[in-house]
Amino acid sequence: MKFTLKQINEIIDGRLIGNQDTLITGISSIELAKKGDISFIKDESLVHKVLETNASAVVVHRPIEEAEKALIVVKKPFLAFTKFLQIVSDQKKSQEFIIHESAKIAKTVSLGEEISVGAHVVIDESAKIGNNVTIYPNVFIGKRSAIGNNCTIYPNVTIREDVIMGDRVIIHSGTTIGGDGFGYLQVEQKHVKIPQVGSVEIGDDVEIGSNVTIDRATLDKTIIRSGVKIDNHSHIAHNVIIGENTMLIAYAKIAGGARIGKNVMIAEDVGITDHAVIGDNCIIGGGSNVYKSLEPGSVVWGSPAKPITLEKRIQALLKRLPEMYRKIKNISP
Repeated sequence: MKFTLKQINEIIDGRLIGNQDTLITGISSIELAKKGDISFIKDESLVHKVLETNASAVVVHRPIEEAEKALIVVKKPFLAFTKFLQIVSDQKKSQEFIIHESAKIAKTVSLGEEISVGAHVVIDESAKIGNNVTIYPNVFIGKRSAIGNNCTIYPNVTIREDVIMGDRVIIHSGTTIGGDGFGYLQVEQKHVKIPQVGSVEIGDDVEIGSNVTIDRATLDKTIIRSGVKIDNHSHIAHNVIIGENTMLIAYAKIAGGARIGKNVMIAEDVGITDHAVIGDNCIIGGGSNVYKSLEPGSVVWGSPAKPITLEKRIQALLKRLPEMYRKIKNISP
């Protein structure tokens, strides 16, 4: 990469202090930066690192007079820096718009403009692919599925039949969307499979991590609404609905029929029971198990999940149990 500080400043819309012709050839953390790199700090607590770093330029929240290097001053350095990171990322991933000769695309598939299809991709009958879509090698897209515009699908992703996907969706390697829901009836001590004939619907600006599974609905739709972010190894069961801009961190597990509201934060390794209703703006702490519905704005932690202030008091008491036990044991009868 090669950018002048003038070019970078135009991207992030800051105030440049220093030589605008300084050439930037790399990006790095403030601690590991070297000459030619640009870095950033998030807040006042890291100002001292600007004085220590070897970076040629730093994006900062205020002028730092002692700094003997170029600065770009913006109100929110981290947010501004991500704009530049996006440009760098797009450059790294840029490629020609080609369809690899080994790809198998059914004659009834509708293909948009400026698409890339990698080696050994299979796109089945009546699927629709939007404009400016990149499909990496070994991806399968099933019958009648629809991929919106400006989507990126990384290697080894499986998108089964009748999955509908919005614009600007990113799906990382190894994810499966539209697998059968885990539905069985108990008949004479045997497990009788319930056919899963529903679908999956994914909104705009959704990002789905690696090795995520999103099951199709039994009859209707499993729905992931716009702006949702799902981290690696998470599982969304059949008929789940996840509201706008909710975030699931790694190993989140949501059982069938659960309803998750808008702007919910679900931390790592959380389990949510079937048909629970999680209100808008809830926060669920890491490792929690949610066995019942939560009111909007709830902040919970623990197993079973409970108000976080209560769980903190319980944890504090648990640490004192050995001491309390010794005292009780020594009490004379």
